[in-house]
Amino acid sequence: MVDTFLIKLILSFLAGGAWVTLATRLADKHGTKIGGFITGLPSTALISLFFIGWTQTPGTAVEATNVIPLIGAVNALFLLVYISLVRTNFWLALASSLFLWGLLSSAVVFLKFADFYLSLVIYFLVVPISFFIIEKGIEVKSTTAAKMAFTSGTLIYRGLFSGLIVALAVVMGKAGGPLLGGMFAMFPAMFTGTLLITFFTHGPLFSSAMMKVALISAITVIFYAVLVRTTYIPLGLIWGTLVSIIVSFAAAGFLHRYIVKKIS
Repeated sequence: MVDTFLIKLILSFLAGGAWVTLATRLADKHGTKIGGFITGLPSTALISLFFIGWTQTPGTAVEATNVIPLIGAVNALFLLVYISLVRTNFWLALASSLFLWGLLSSAVVFLKFADFYLSLVIYFLVVPISFFIIEKGIEVKSTTAAKMAFTSGTLIYRGLFSGLIVALAVVMGKAGGPLLGGMFAMFPAMFTGTLLITFFTHGPLFSSAMMKVALISAITVIFYAVLVRTTYIPLGLIWGTLVSIIVSFAAAGFLHRYIVKKIS
């Protein structure tokens, strides 16, 4: 008989890959504002937390959210480094961003950071500063003129890459506890996949503009983590997930209408 955890792991891979593939396919049809907005929505974190809750308990998934805002701040620095360096050299920018993410995220795990509210404070300090540097210092401007290219190979790459990351988050959550699970739930899989595609399709300026908007849109991931903490235990995994999705995506619509549309 096939092990139950293995079945759930396979399902997490398929669901994660399908979600991210669908989201980025929609982004292919639009410019940097819509594409960046979709890129930043809860996807990897949503599916990772659900499967951590399913393979273990809703309480474990809630505990995994302790580190999510702090890793969200690390993701903001990931984007800042990428945007700062991409016009010089793409591979330098990508390698430097991933190295910084790995270094800082590993430090979070090593220090066993578990204070959700301090994590929130750090996030809301780092993100505005990062955005200000990108907007005013580097002067990255959005564009709606170009359209993202689409190939079947692109979809396969995105599905495999994102599915592996989500499955890895579930494995890490099982093997290393909720701290590692929360860390890998926030791995910038969507960011990395999207910046790779946008750079080689439209160049550094378009790619940077996409990532600038994604930085703001990713606030919805933090909001989703707050909702998970609020709903998973009293409502259970299924209803907690449904309520968190509905409320966070309604908030995402508000964010898009009143903030993202006004970004330069």
